[in-house]
Amino acid sequence: MQRNRTDTRSGENARGAPSQPEADSSGTSATASRSDEFLARSYSMAGPEDAVTLYRDWAASYDQQLETELHYLSPAGVAALAAAWLPDRTVPMLDIGCGTGLTAAAARAHGFTTIDGVDISPEMLALARMKGIYRALFEADLTRPLDLPSSAYGAAISSGTFTHAHVGAVAFDEIFRVLRPGGLLVCTIHAHVFEPSGFRDKIAALSEAGVMAIRHRHEAPLFADAPAEGLYFVFERRHG
Repeated sequence: MQRNRTDTRSGENARGAPSQPEADSSGTSATASRSDEFLARSYSMAGPEDAVTLYRDWAASYDQQLETELHYLSPAGVAALAAAWLPDRTVPMLDIGCGTGLTAAAARAHGFTTIDGVDISPEMLALARMKGIYRALFEADLTRPLDLPSSAYGAAISSGTFTHAHVGAVAFDEIFRVLRPGGLLVCTIHAHVFEPSGFRDKIAALSEAGVMAIRHRHEAPLFADAPAEGLYFVFERRHG
């Protein structure tokens, strides 16, 4: 993943409660404890090297833990929002911080056919490639310039990338560069990082410059039975 994914605070479980599972005979708590360990590591990362190491270790169990154990809602929520705003299911789409492909898989279920993905983790990308849902996959750090042509995509999607200790608002410049005018970015931003990670200021600056505009925003949970800590956005690339 791209210094990205999961949307919970370090030292807390997916629903914002302290990560102190009690043992039981089924072994469920041991699995939950392992999930909490990865989540805690994800929110103590200091840079790209930490992200590469974390997601190398997490890749094999990531889908199971996020979908089955933590009941991650963000990929399906982003895909449904994209489907509501993008009638053309053939539009070239870039999955930002694609990880193992959870969000792209949800988008494919809505009929989107042309999806590329970008992520920092080769292990996550290898698993995404095995699913056969991407046209192309790129290994890259989203905090740096992307080796992708300008105006190449009519849409971008992202869930769990813009969260604690992951990718900040600096990534928006490159995302909107690779979007064509009229293209949409459909994404989640964790409410707790919206100001500290510079998203409020970056959105205001890009809007004032005529680069983008907010078309939709709502708040909703990122995990089942969790507080509404996800900010679900639709941004449009303008002509600025």
